[in-house]
Amino acid sequence: MIKTSGGKQSSAFSWWLRTGKLPPALSPDGLELKFNPWHDPEDGRFTFAGAGRHYGASGTGAVSSEKRRAPTSSDPAPVLWDRSKSRNSALPKAGTLRAETAAGDGQRPVNRALPEVKPKPVEGSRPGNQPNPVTEFVGGVGEGLYDVGTGTVAGVRAALTTNPVTTVRNAGRGIAGMIDAAIVAEDTPARIQASRAASAGANASARDIGRVTGTVAGSVALSAALSKAAALRRLRMARPRTTFDPPQIGWVTDTTKSQKPWKAYNDAATGAQPGRAPTLMRTMADGSKRPVKFDGIQGDYVIDRKWKVVDAPRARAQLLRQSKVLAEHRLIGTWEVPTPAQKAKALKLFKKMKVTNIHVKVVKP
Repeated sequence: MIKTSGGKQSSAFSWWLRTGKLPPALSPDGLELKFNPWHDPEDGRFTFAGAGRHYGASGTGAVSSEKRRAPTSSDPAPVLWDRSKSRNSALPKAGTLRAETAAGDGQRPVNRALPEVKPKPVEGSRPGNQPNPVTEFVGGVGEGLYDVGTGTVAGVRAALTTNPVTTVRNAGRGIAGMIDAAIVAEDTPARIQASRAASAGANASARDIGRVTGTVAGSVALSAALSKAAALRRLRMARPRTTFDPPQIGWVTDTTKSQKPWKAYNDAATGAQPGRAPTLMRTMADGSKRPVKFDGIQGDYVIDRKWKVVDAPRARAQLLRQSKVLAEHRLIGTWEVPTPAQKAKALKLFKKMKVTNIHVKVVKP
């Protein structure tokens, strides 16, 4: 139902009976829907008002573009599209004349000349204005070096100002991307990679070649500079090792005589001499020096063998004397014991006496 201007409601049929026209079409939102009745009689396309032919809403009433008149028997029937024509027929070319007439109007075709399109000259495409390859190559080298420099500065700034966790995450993503690219490149056949490289090299300009050359040269120079700086930094940070005079090992006559197993075990120590014992001189609190005996020597290590480890006052006093003289000469001592059980006892005694410059190892007799 349609509401008229007078406020009365009537059907579309009653509207047609009263006016002779169909009521205007309305959308669900109440908006009036319109259509373009002007068509081109040649191809049936829409045209602007006043151009082509005007067809009524029913599609049968054709009206001239200049004046509307009732059709006569001599007028041909309106045709919106000639099915005999191929869809691939060529459209009018640029610069041709187009004739627009209304059938039965007796008017002469209206000729409208289309403007000719002239190609715009491209700068640098004339033979006399070709770029100099040497200049282009040098410019590309400069661009490559500039890209390497800006990338390095940006990377250093990001490393210094970004959260270390974020930096590590970004580095991991970059490494993952490189691995993915390598996997993809590995899956690509060699002939395809070679053809791509050949095509890229053949189509590359002098500036592109210069840019690649500059990038490679800049990367190599940057790597050399960084390695040189790292070497200088290590050289500056390296501290000279303090050297000490070799230990002054003395030898004294050992007059201890016994037939028990411990005597043979002590005399079999590495570097031992029959009837003699190696010694280190210990400086006392009053400035005097006293020797401290051991059983053997191996390089910078002095050896003392223990057949049985006991936690007694005399054994503790001997342990402290050996530890102090070793610390005075900046040496490390070694206790050699025959069994793992004796090693455990020795370690327990060292922990009790807070001795750290004497090691223990098991040496069977």
